[in-house]
Amino acid sequence: MRDQLTHLARQAQRPHITVQVIPFSAGAHSGMPGSFIVLKFDGGGPDVIHVDSMAGGLFLEKKADIRHYKDKCQHLRAISLSPVDTAALIASLREDR
Repeated sequence: MRDQLTHLARQAQRPHITVQVIPFSAGAHSGMPGSFIVLKFDGGGPDVIHVDSMAGGLFLEKKADIRHYKDKCQHLRAISLSPVDTAALIASLREDR
């Protein structure tokens, strides 16, 4: 686990990557059912949502779906620790291992 935490800490230092942790104290949240990715493309192409499920990946392209998942993303960011606090948490967990 130490190696994984070290990898996360290194990735968080890259300019195009933001790492944030949702603490257990946040309780149940909209990200719990499964993972998703908002895909944005250079050149102004439309965004696409990729939803991962046990049945396989699903790509969503309807504007309503994209808005729903973008709103979900904003909510998850809001309940997460800040990037600075996340880095401190990862550092403390690495020391404990």
